[in-house]
Parts: sequence; C-alpha cells; structure tokens
Amino acid sequence: MSEDFSIGKFRLQDAEPSLSNSKPFLHCSHPLSTTHALLCSRISTGVQEIQLIPFDLRLVSIAGRQLSLLASKITELHSLHRYLRQVHEQLSAEIRTSQDLPSRFMRNINETLLEKSDCTWVNAAYHLAATGHCYPEVKEWLVDELGERGHKRWDKAVNVGYENVRRLTHENLLPALDRLSVLISRLRGLSRFHSSDFSLGLSTLELDNMLDSVNCLQLLAHQLLKCAISELQQFAAFSTWLRHEIEKQAADPTSASAQEIAEKDMGFDHSSILDYIQGAMQHTQMLAYTSNEVDGERPWDLEDEGRPVFELYKSQMNNQSSGFRSQRPLPGLSGMIKYFEKQSGVFFEHISETQRRNVQIGVPISLGVGIPTCADMRMVDEVGSSPSWSIEGQPQADSFWKHDKAATATTKLSIYIALGPSPGQECVKLSRIGFAVENGMSSTTSVASVRIPVATGAVRDLKFADDRSLMLAFVGPDDVSRLIQIDFRPSQDSETGLRYQEAGVAGQTPSGEVGKKEVSGSQGISLRVLSDVSMHTRTESGIGATLVAIPTSLGRMDVNQVLESTLSPDAATRHNAEQQLLQAAELDFSAYVSTLAHELANEQAQPHIRSAAGIALKNSFSAREYTRLRDLQLRWRDGVAADVKSSVKDLALRTLASKDSRAGQSAAQFVASIAAIEIPRNQWPELMPALVANVGEGGDHLKQYSLVTIGYICESEDTELRDSLVQHSNAILTAVVQGARKEETNLDVRYAAIVALSDSLEFVRTNFDNEGERNYIMQVICEATQSGESRIESGAYGCLNRIMALYYDKMRFYMEKALFGLTILGMRNQEEDVAKLAIEFWCTVCEEELAIEDDNALTQAEGGTELRPYFNFSRVAAREVVPVLLELLAQQDEDATDEEYNISRAAYQCLQLFAQAVGNDLVQAVLGFVEQHLRHADWHWRDAAVSAFGAIMEGPDEKILEPLIKQALPVLIQMMGDDSVQVKDSAAYTLGRICENVSDSIDPQTHLAPLVRSLFTGLSSNPKMAGSCCWALMNLADRFAGDAGANVNPLSGHFQESITHILSVTESPTGGDAQLRMAAYEVLNAFVTNAANDSLPIIAKLSDIILQRLENTIPMQQQIVSVDDRNVLEEIQTSLSSALLAIIQRLEREIKPQADRIMHVLLQVLNSVGAKSSVPDTVFATVGALANALEDDFVKYMDSFAPFLYNALGNQEEPALCAMAIGLVSDVTRSLGEMSQPYCDAFMNYLLQILSGTSNGNQLRPAILQCFGDMAQAIGPHFEKYLSVVAQVLNQSSSMALSDGAFEMFDYFISLREGILDAWDGAILAMKQGKANSLRPHVDSIFKFLQLVSQDPNRSEALVRAAMGVIGDLAEAFPNGEYGEIFRSEWIAQLIREVRSSPEYAARTKDTARWAREQIKRQPTGGQVSQMS
Repeated sequence: MSEDFSIGKFRLQDAEPSLSNSKPFLHCSHPLSTTHALLCSRISTGVQEIQLIPFDLRLVSIAGRQLSLLASKITELHSLHRYLRQVHEQLSAEIRTSQDLPSRFMRNINETLLEKSDCTWVNAAYHLAATGHCYPEVKEWLVDELGERGHKRWDKAVNVGYENVRRLTHENLLPALDRLSVLISRLRGLSRFHSSDFSLGLSTLELDNMLDSVNCLQLLAHQLLKCAISELQQFAAFSTWLRHEIEKQAADPTSASAQEIAEKDMGFDHSSILDYIQGAMQHTQMLAYTSNEVDGERPWDLEDEGRPVFELYKSQMNNQSSGFRSQRPLPGLSGMIKYFEKQSGVFFEHISETQRRNVQIGVPISLGVGIPTCADMRMVDEVGSSPSWSIEGQPQADSFWKHDKAATATTKLSIYIALGPSPGQECVKLSRIGFAVENGMSSTTSVASVRIPVATGAVRDLKFADDRSLMLAFVGPDDVSRLIQIDFRPSQDSETGLRYQEAGVAGQTPSGEVGKKEVSGSQGISLRVLSDVSMHTRTESGIGATLVAIPTSLGRMDVNQVLESTLSPDAATRHNAEQQLLQAAELDFSAYVSTLAHELANEQAQPHIRSAAGIALKNSFSAREYTRLRDLQLRWRDGVAADVKSSVKDLALRTLASKDSRAGQSAAQFVASIAAIEIPRNQWPELMPALVANVGEGGDHLKQYSLVTIGYICESEDTELRDSLVQHSNAILTAVVQGARKEETNLDVRYAAIVALSDSLEFVRTNFDNEGERNYIMQVICEATQSGESRIESGAYGCLNRIMALYYDKMRFYMEKALFGLTILGMRNQEEDVAKLAIEFWCTVCEEELAIEDDNALTQAEGGTELRPYFNFSRVAAREVVPVLLELLAQQDEDATDEEYNISRAAYQCLQLFAQAVGNDLVQAVLGFVEQHLRHADWHWRDAAVSAFGAIMEGPDEKILEPLIKQALPVLIQMMGDDSVQVKDSAAYTLGRICENVSDSIDPQTHLAPLVRSLFTGLSSNPKMAGSCCWALMNLADRFAGDAGANVNPLSGHFQESITHILSVTESPTGGDAQLRMAAYEVLNAFVTNAANDSLPIIAKLSDIILQRLENTIPMQQQIVSVDDRNVLEEIQTSLSSALLAIIQRLEREIKPQADRIMHVLLQVLNSVGAKSSVPDTVFATVGALANALEDDFVKYMDSFAPFLYNALGNQEEPALCAMAIGLVSDVTRSLGEMSQPYCDAFMNYLLQILSGTSNGNQLRPAILQCFGDMAQAIGPHFEKYLSVVAQVLNQSSSMALSDGAFEMFDYFISLREGILDAWDGAILAMKQGKANSLRPHVDSIFKFLQLVSQDPNRSEALVRAAMGVIGDLAEAFPNGEYGEIFRSEWIAQLIREVRSSPEYAARTKDTARWAREQIKRQPTGGQVSQMS
C-alpha cells in the first residue's frame, strides 16, 4: 500500500486572480530544494502566453523527514480504521446469526402458547425449570417439533456463534487494537517531543483522546469475551436441561428409562438455567458490546464528550460486572469506533490545514507569446559547484546543501526554460530565471533569455541532459536525425552580454556554414553548440537499467551520501538508501552504530545529516513485532563489544548538549532505546546519575535534552524497563524537579522538566509516600501553574490531573490549601489549553470519586472492611466550581466543528461528571441557570441553558428528574425550531440524553408524535444536527420497541412516516453529506430491527426500495474518477447492504419471495467492486443472513455465489475478508448439510492453500480447523475422502509449541488446540456413521494429543470441554473395547475427575465429562488395545 497523506488541493486563481485561464503543462523542482515551478500556458485576448509560476513547499523545510513518517503512520491508521469496521460488522453478524435459529424455534412455540395458554415460551420454560410441571403444548412441541435433531441444531448454532465471537475478538479485534495503540503512541511521542521549529499540526491532546478511545475499545473487547463465556456457561446448563426435558417428556412415564431420566434431574445448575431463560435466551448482552445499545437504552453520544473517558468507562464496567447498576449506560463497539473515527478525522484535518498553510504560490513571470512545439525546464543550484553524481544518481556530500548551511542562509537557484520554435520561427528560446531562497521562501532576482537559431529542418524535441547541457532532437532536410548537445552556463561578464563559445548554428557542425547568429534577450546566459550525433530511425525500444552500488561498510565518504539519500523525496532513492543501511547493519553492527553515533555527534555535519543518523540509530533498536524487537535488542546486548558500547553511549550523551535541536532530540531517543535494554539488566548504572548531573550543571541545551531523555525513558511501554525504573525514582525525581523549579529561567528546560515529571509520576510512589518530598513536588507543580507561560501552565495542570488519579488518598491537605483556588483561577485563564486542563482536573476528581464509591460498594458487598479513603471533594467544591462551569458553557465557538474540543465542551463534560458524583444536590443550581437563560436573546446563553439541562440527565434520581422532564419536553421540542443551528443541535442532543437515561418520563400518547416529528424535521434541516437527531431517533426506536415478536408497539403508528423521512434524507445517490447519509441508514436499521409484526408488510416493501438503490450503484463503478468518488460509492453500498441485512434478519423466512432478486443484486455488487474494497465484507454478512433464513433452499444460489466465495478464500492479501469467507464456509455447510458436498472439494483446496501460505496461514489456522469439523458434521461419512489430509494438518498443528516468554501468543495457542479438537470431534462424529474403521490409523495420535492437553496447566475450559467430547465420541465410535486399555488409562481418569470436581467449570463442561465417563464405563474389557508409542 502506498504511503501518502492528502493535504488538499490548490487553485492557481486563488493565489492570483489573473491565473484563472492558466493551464500548467510542465513542472520542475530540485531534489534538495523546497521551491518548485510550473510552466503554464494562458490565453489572453486571443494570444497564448507562456508563464512561469514558482511556488514554495515550506512544509518540507519546516517538517522535513517527519512528513514521510506522517504519511506512513496515517496510511496505516486509515487501514486500521477500515479493519476495525470490518471486524465489528462481522462480530455483529455472528452474534445475530447465532440468535436466529433459537428465535425461530421460540417464535413457533410462542404462537401456539399465546393461542392456547396465554403465555410465552419464556414463561413456560421458567415454569418448567422451576416447578418441573410441563404444559401440554410445551410437551408436544418438545417431543414432536423440536426433538433431538432440533436441539442439536440449536446447540450447534449457539455454540458456533459464541466461538466465532471469541475467535474474531482475540484473533482480529484485539491485535488490531494493540497495533492501533502502538501507532498512536508513536504519533503522540512525535507530537510531544518534536523540535519547536517543526510545525506538523499534531495535537497531543487529540492523540491522548484517541489513545483513550482505543483503551476503551480494548476494554470493550475483553468484556465481550467475558460476556460470551458467561452466557455460554448459562447456555450449557440450559442445553443440558433442555435435552433432558426432551428425553423425559418423550419417555413412557411407567418405563424404567423414565425413572433413570428422573434421577438425573438432581445435578442441574438451576440458577444458570433460570438466568439464561430470563436473560440471554431472549436478548444476548453481547449485542450491548457490539452495537450502540445497552439494556434497551442508547448510550451517551461520545462526540460531545471530547475528553478521555477510559477511567470512567473502566469503573462503570467493573460496576456492571459486579452486579451494581452503572452510573450511566455504556456505549458499544459501534459507538466507540465511530467516535474514534471522528476523532481521527479531526486529527487528520488539523495536520492537513497546518501543511496547507505552508504552501506559498509566487507571482507569475511572463516568458513571451506563441505556441512552442516542445518545451522543457530544469532547476539548478548556482551557489556552489554542480553536484558530483554517484552511481545511484544522488549528489555527494559536497552538494549545495552543505555549502548553503555552512556559508549562508540564502540558497541561489536558477530555473532554465527551453522552448521549441513556435510556428513561423526558427529559433529555440532558452531562458534563465534566478531565485534567492531564504528560510524556504523564494524571490525572483533576475530574468535572462537567449535565442538559439536552428538550421533548416525541425526540432522534434528537446530535453535538459543535466544542469549544464540541453539536448535537441533535430531532423534536417536530408531526413537524418541528429542529437545536438548545447552547453550553457551563467554569463560571468555581464558587460559583454550573451555570447557563444564556438558559436554555431544548431543543426550544423561547427565547421559547417554558420548561418544565422541572432542573439537576443537579456543578459545572463552563455552557451555553445558542443556536438551532434547522427541517428537513423530505429523501430526497436530499449530498456534502461540503473546499477546501485551497495557498500559493505559505511565509510567516512559514504555515510553522508547514504544518509542524505534516506531523506530524498524520490521513493526509489530513499528505498535504496534504507536497504544499504540495513545491509551495513547486518554485516557489521558494531561498526554501523559506531559510525552513525559519530555522525550524530559531529557538530560540523549538516543538521539534516545528523537528524538522519539519529533516525537510523533509533530504527536499529525498534520494531513493531515483539520477537523482532527482542532480536534487535539481543544484537546490541550480545553482538557489540563493551568498548564500542561505551564509546557509542558516550557519543550519544555528548550529543544531548548540541545546539542543533534535531540532533539533541534524536540523541534523546537513541539513549532511551539503549536504556530499555541495559537499565533492566543493570548494565548502565551511570546513566541516571549522569542525566541528573546534566540537569544540575549543564548548559541549557544539555539540561533540556537530558530531561527529554528521562521523559522518553519513563514513557516507554517496555515492561522490564518500567519495573526497573522504580529503583531509580530518586534520580528521576531529582532531575525533573530541579528542572521544573521556578528558579529555572530557561522556559524550554522548564517545560521539558514538567513533561518528564508527568511521565515519571507512576514510578515515584515511594517518594510520594514521604510527606516532605511530596510537599516539595506539589510546591514546584503549583508554582508552575502560575508561571505565565501557557505551555508550562498546561503541563503543570496535566501533572495535577495525573497526581489526582494516582494519589487521591494523599490530596486532602493540598486540596484545602492550594488546588481548589488554583484550579478555579485556571478555569478562567484566557489561554484555552490551560483552562481546559484546569477543567479536566475536576473531571479527574469526579471520575476518581465515582470509582472509589464503586470499589467501596463492591468491597462491602463481598464482606470486606478495607475501604479506600473518600473525601467527597466534588460535593464540597460543587457550590464554587459548578457556577464557573455554567458560565463557561456559554463560550461556544460558532465556527467550531462537531469534533472540536473547546472550553464549552470541556465544561459540559465536567458538569456531566459532577451530576453523577453529586447527584440530587446539583439539580437546583442547574435549574436556576436554565430558567434564567433559556429565553435569553443571545444564542450562546440559550445553548448553554439547554446543554446544562441535558448534562444532569444522569446522576440525580429519576424520581426527581421525571417531573422536570415532563415539564421541559414541550419546551425542548419547541426549541428544535430555534433560529440558531447550535441551539437546535443541543436541543436534539438533550432529547437524546432524556431518551437514553430517563426514557420512562416520555409519555407515548402525549410526547411521541411531536418528538418524532421534530427530530425528523431537524434531521432534514441541517447536516450539523444529523448526529444528535439520529442518536435520539435510535434511542426512541429501542425505547418503544416493546416485547420481541409483539404484534403492535408504540412506533407502529409512526413507522411508515419515519421510513419515508429516512428514505428522503438518503435519496441522493452520491450527493449530500456522507455522515448524514450513514447516520440516517443506521436509524433505518434501528427502526427495522425494532419494528412490530404489523410493520412487516412495510419492511417487505422497503426491501424493494433498498434493492433498487443498490442496483443503481452498480453502474456508478464506471464513473469513478478519484479516490473520493470510490470512498463515497463504497460507503453507500455498505450502508445499503447493512440495511438489507437488517431487513433479512427481521423478515427471516418471509424474505424468501425476494431471495432471487437479493442474490442477483448482491452478486452484481461483488462482481463490480474493486480488489481492495470493504463492500464484500458487508455483502458476505448479508449472504450469510440469507442462507440462515433460507436454510436448504439456499442451495440453488451456490453455483453462482461459490466463485466469489472461492475468490475471497484465495485472497490472502485481505486477511479480514479471508477470515470472513472461512466463517461463511462453516455457515453454508451447516445450512446445507449433505447438500454442500459438491462444493467441499473446492473449499478444502482453498483452506489447505491458506494453511500452506506464509502470510496468514498461522493466523487463520484455528478458524480453518474448526471449519474442517463443521464440514465433517455437515457431510457425514462423505468426509472420509478428506480424512487423511486433514489428519496430517491436525498432527502438524498438534506439534506446535508455545515459546518461552511469548505471552502474546498464549490466546492463539489455546484457540489452536481448541480448533484441533473441534476438527477431530467433527471427523469422529462423521465417521462413526458406518466408517469408524477409517479412524483407526489416527486414534493413537488423537490420544497423544489428548494426553498433551491433560498435562497443560493453562488449558481453557472450552479446551477441556472439547477434550471430554472427543473422548466420549471416540468411545462411542469404538464400543467393542478396541481401545479399552487406553480409555482406562490413569491420565484419562484423572482428567475426568478433575473436570467433574472443579468448582471453576460450568455445568455444561461437567455434564460433558460425566457423559464421557459413562461412555468409557461401557467399554468391555479384553478387546484389542492400540498401544501408544
């Protein structure tokens, strides 16, 4: 994938109105200059004029090497965005698919029960489980309709669904989030510590918020796994009980079997069974983590939060897991991913805007009139000698940059323009434009031109061969082609004007007739015709090749050249240089690091060369993959001699004193990289004392970058380093506090110290426990908040935030004496960054106290007595802080984007947290403010009043809020028509908050109709309101959905009108606001999902409209002309496919009449999209839903759909799509059963090809092994033909072992073993239907693997349960005692005993172990026994 980052487009007429008719046709630049030029033609009054337009890319000189890094990281960030969306969509589809079959079963019995017994399956099942009494209708359904086959399908569907959720989460979602965290951390480091003269547009606060969102996503992913495990345990108990009830109701009550069945009833986990019946059987909580839904309510809109929410998120997640009611509903993956993408969008736009400001277009220069037959131009350095060129084509170290930096701040450039003869002319015009470039800005210094007469003939083309030669392709009257070289140079004698050396006529040899000798134009160029070479026309084409010399070592003359090439704008040159560095490092790493360290420390070297050396050194110690990083660190630790290490480290520390800021920065990063290796092993004990000495005794630069080094070290995520830093806390604290004192006069040093102090606070707990040391630290930080320098004050408030989060129990004294007053002053600071961080301090206080309350409640519930200290800071301070926050709410910026985090939004978030922390005591203060300003003439105050009311919708008791809301709802609905868009948007958001948190206060009869109407009106009126209106509408849809399967709900009367509104908003095929369109389709999906049965005919008609729109997008593929066009089209097709998915899942079997058209359209979409498109992911999910709905009837589409499925299986460049295709193979085979057999050969070939691949084979291996098991169960004995090759794969996978210390591979390793057992179990179940003898060659290897699992202390419950299943199925497959001795082995008996007696395992696992034991007990003795080798 190319690494690029678009910063926008530039129009010439915007810089100069007279350029509106100019059309560029040539461009030139110099590899080492930021000045570029365009050659344009302009038609004015019927005459074509040639113009030169210079422009300066100051962003290159300002940002330098960081631009390439930005492009790389942002490209990767875009890719991860897309990958997260794909994984989330697949997770949602898997969860809903797992619920489809149970829903159909329950719907069938519900219809019968409602008709005859006036109850539902949930009531009947609960009654049956609790009392043992079975209604006659339930008995009939259990025995005649559900039966053993239905129960197996139910069990398989749910188990596979939960397994797929687990697999997708830990193999796809969590690794992607880990990579995203590393990527953002890299950008954050660049943002915080790049030199002050760079201007990248990076915002540390935005990156912190993005990283916080990633942390929330990681927490959600882990909670999703926990939820899946919990519900699976409940389902296991329910499934066992249901199977028992089927057998019990089918048995003759007077028979012995009935008595035996009744005796088994004593071992059921009735608590889990009842929990499942009341909970997950109706509505799985996993949807709360994947969708934007929590317990029927919508979570808060994170777009308007803008601040870090992880700590609050974490505490409330713990609250939920502990059984306590959360302070606020939590958003799911859907909301968090969208919020993160919008955060990223703002981040990208800030970078783009910063770079756009650094592009300057100059004044056009006229070069005459006429239409030249050909043209060329070249930019040349005129300061020093022409660069000498190496074999790679790169300038040597004596290029003009060295001369420029050493001698002058001004670069002199010339642009030479050669124009071929215009019609009716016989001259080539050569012009020279001189420029002076200072600090990235160019100015014209001279203009000169000369006319070169040509002999009779034609100039076919002309090109500059190098900086001093022009080549003409000339055809004379004799039809002989000649190549003519014309040397030129600036005239050294301005008095004599223009002249020829060996003057001649172009097209003739010097000894021939001279012809015309006209020389015209300005002074400044001298030239001569050097030679011409006769050439006859050739028909064959040649291919040029460039030879690259790669040095075996970096010598003194080579290093500058190679390092300079790593900064080249040319990708090929840059790549070649990087490869040379890599090879040099591999050949002799000691010499490599020593050479680069000397170059970094060389004060005589050019700054950009030193910076390149620092980057190369840092890259030698960093890698994305853990194993690669350890290899690089090991290379330094064991592969470099001690004297070389000492020399390199001394050079790095010496460079910290450099006046070149980039060199100091690079040295700090390099030192931190070595410290990560040596500090944990106590191999560099003198480092910290040296840094402390530097801060105490060094010059300003040495102080600053020593502190920056400490910050880098403390910021590292290396676990070993972080653990070892605790013993260095005294040295760290001494340095950073000394640099942060008010006595430090250098502001750069003081700021670096404050940043380092913030990074080091986690490691100085011992010092903070000491009252004297703590007092001094707090004094230094508090003084820094009053420094008068905004960045230092911001950093100081950031330190206070972190201290409050880490050391709340130590803060009582400081809150009373200083922090309360300081933060109030900070909130009123005129510098926005300072004010926001002061507000954030009180956010941290509220979050911490909410977490303490949760922790203490949990401790008390568990009978504990050790409670965390709780000082009620927020309640005590509310009287003073809340009025300030209410005032700050009115400081809105009318031009602010939705994602911009300003003072007003910071105050809003803080007010929300105060409402949660203080509760009822806050209501009256806020209501007074609302009543005072709700009708204010200034929209700022009206908006503040509406926002303040919405902020307290969570925290106070609902009984207090309900009457207030009933009174406020008509006013809020009326304010949806306010003159100010900002007020209307806040009103819509407040209505959404009411729906989210206090939905019972909405009366469907009174409020619903005007509420729906006002929200749809707002949705259509302005795209700025789209997010708030759509969120509120989705809350309404969830709130008024009623019971699942209800015939009517409160939305029924508004359903048709709502669908019509949504279709109107989304009607434009490509125009309109993309965010509005996507949000509207999400509302459509919510309304469809929550529709009552009486709305199903409307949904059926809706499917026609959605299909028609999706059909209309197919021809648009041919109209794409840009990346933006493609992105818009993919967004539309994804939204439409998602809507179709929701329709299919709601209509279920009723979708069958539309199935032909649906598959036809989906196949057309798959056939038209590009290779890298994200659309197939959603289309595959839709096809999977259709297959689940149609079951056996889906077979007629397989011949048409299979090629696309095969292509996805073969597309290993797209791992997410390939993984989805593997899951779809399992779904299709399960749905079709034996009818899938004709396609299994192809499926098997593709799956084996993936396993043999080097890129994704191991990553996708567990899913493929599970797919083998699903295929085996689907086609039964027909699986025999694949058994031998599958067995080889399973044996090979069984031999894979977990490397020591590779903890990041632990989950993968467990899932791999689960996949192996799933595959063996599927094969055993298939073969025991008359083909058991085919298993004999593999039984020994199965038992060996089972014994290996039994010896694994880290085995998971799912792995143990799978092992029990395989043991039991093997015993059933060989009931005659062929392997009786093995079955009676001590290790098998011990494993079964451990499982049956372990309190950690769920009832389902224990039941499986009991069943396996029963099968073993049935084994006769004396049979043939296969001896294990």
